[in-house]
Amino acid sequence: MSARPKVLLDTYTRKIDHIFHWDDYARLEATAELVWARDEAAPAEVIEEVREDLFAIITDGWTYGDIERFPNLKAILTSKGQFPSHSELDYAACFARGIRVLCCAPAYGPIVAEMALGMALCVARRIAWNDADFRDGKGHWSHREFRGEYSILGLQAGLIGFGSLGRGLKPLLEPFGCPIQVYDPWMTDAYLEAEGVTPVDIDTLLSTSRLIFVLATPSASNRAFLDRERLERIQPGSAFVLVSRSHMVDFDALTEFVSEGRFAAGIDVFPEEPVPEDHPIRTAPNVVLTPHRAGGNTAEYWFIGRMVANDLEALVQGLPPRELQPVDLAYLALKGEP
Repeated sequence: MSARPKVLLDTYTRKIDHIFHWDDYARLEATAELVWARDEAAPAEVIEEVREDLFAIITDGWTYGDIERFPNLKAILTSKGQFPSHSELDYAACFARGIRVLCCAPAYGPIVAEMALGMALCVARRIAWNDADFRDGKGHWSHREFRGEYSILGLQAGLIGFGSLGRGLKPLLEPFGCPIQVYDPWMTDAYLEAEGVTPVDIDTLLSTSRLIFVLATPSASNRAFLDRERLERIQPGSAFVLVSRSHMVDFDALTEFVSEGRFAAGIDVFPEEPVPEDHPIRTAPNVVLTPHRAGGNTAEYWFIGRMVANDLEALVQGLPPRELQPVDLAYLALKGEP
């Protein structure tokens, strides 16, 4: 029986048992000789000792320097939902050497989509605000007073990005009868139409959607893409849900608009985390806030570990990985294209 390949397990920002259920971790051990595998960053001397023999690295990000230090590396599997930045990892060298770079973004799709739907419902039906008023002795009984609540049934939904999050949200919106339009410059109109959504430009989406979901992957080309001018296009009374990254939004303008009541929002991600205690978003009256919790629960993290174990088994057997997301368009996006 041939020796198991060496794999560096260095998921240092999360505990290993948060990512891997015991049976998936057992499969990892059966598949590869795990190096390090502790709940702290691997020391440089440990990596130096094994770098020439590593088959794969399972990690939270790329902190290991020049890829050429690892002459036999075949795969990099990240346990976070985004790829290392282009400044950290030389993707051209990875492509040239056939090193697969994979991330666990698909694991987040269903769970983050569920939270996005929940936030939209919370905003539209004013659940959080009514709860707070009720606890403060100011319950507004529906037969006496209307407070601007509305149903999402049949409302036009707009998805900014149709990656794993968008594809996870689509089936959750369908029972509500929401027509769905999508802006995603990385996908052709033909593909989006085949997926049962309507491709539109960003200005059309913002000006005609009552439910707006920001789901796109951050890149050099979309920083502050939703600037003040674009946010001004959003209809009054709309629900704006931000669950991917705040990178895409002019957060100061967003804070100002929800504070003024131009529209309401559900926000899970912020430019600085934790959010400073004096940031005005904390006291804005028309926003539901959660502290980057859309993708954080035990079941989802174990799903990450299962996908990693499944794809590592495939790679060791000389088969293509089928579950984690390969870097392709993301590589170009990280370079600031298109």
